[in-house]
Amino acid sequence: MEIPTASDKGLLRPQEAAAHIDLRRYPAEGPIGAYVERYWSVRWDLPEDASYESVVIPHPCVNLSFMPVLGAEVHGPGTAVSRHPLTGAGRVFGAKFRPGGFSALTGEDGTHFADWSVSAAAVFGPVADELNRIVMGGGDIEATGAVSAFLSERLPPRPDPRYVDLLRIVGTMLSDRGITRVDQVAERFAMSPKRLQRLFGSYIGLGPKWLIRRYRLHDAADRLAEDRDVDLARLAAELGWTDQAHFTHDFKDLIGSPPAEYAAACASAGRELVMAVR
Repeated sequence: MEIPTASDKGLLRPQEAAAHIDLRRYPAEGPIGAYVERYWSVRWDLPEDASYESVVIPHPCVNLSFMPVLGAEVHGPGTAVSRHPLTGAGRVFGAKFRPGGFSALTGEDGTHFADWSVSAAAVFGPVADELNRIVMGGGDIEATGAVSAFLSERLPPRPDPRYVDLLRIVGTMLSDRGITRVDQVAERFAMSPKRLQRLFGSYIGLGPKWLIRRYRLHDAADRLAEDRDVDLARLAAELGWTDQAHFTHDFKDLIGSPPAEYAAACASAGRELVMAVR
């Protein structure tokens, strides 16, 4: 599967995050790549008595994560930002599935995936705990191989045509920023809005309108982090909001601060990082 179905966006205040965490991404190769978007790891090593909170706008994807204390867990797409308080030193490794990929691989009903969290053993059995020990006992390359092999053993015998259709639709929604409404998607793929809703709900647990808005909020946060002086009214219009007021409301409702304030915080963190490395 060559079509990207998840971007690299979503990490908030990326300039500040770069000073505290080491985020790495690895491709999912071979047949399992039809279900897994990529593998990822986060490392941190903070000074004594220091702490940092990593904040992410989640993607419409299930993540299988591996941790030294909590063990292996499965997390569905979050509707709110995901907050991760960090202290000391540590590492987390994970597999980010494509939207709908976890349901297509495991047969799990996707209708309950939104804000879902469960131990991996509840889905895969006790073997998931052994896999967590293997992943935590080696480096990222070994972990990537182990998780890929584990998931590849569970590949379905043949592709699900409805899932293949879903990936084509999601890939288009992600890449074409001109898509801001569900009726545009329905017309592009000759499907009724109700049929789209059922397809997305059964595999992802969230509707197409939610995905469009989430992708556009990813775009907005990314643009604001790069340019604090971006024209907010123009940005809102480009990303499909009817006006700046509605854009500001939606952005603040998810992230906790208005767009201008978020852009200023990113710019300030960037200046501090430059000063620190001089």
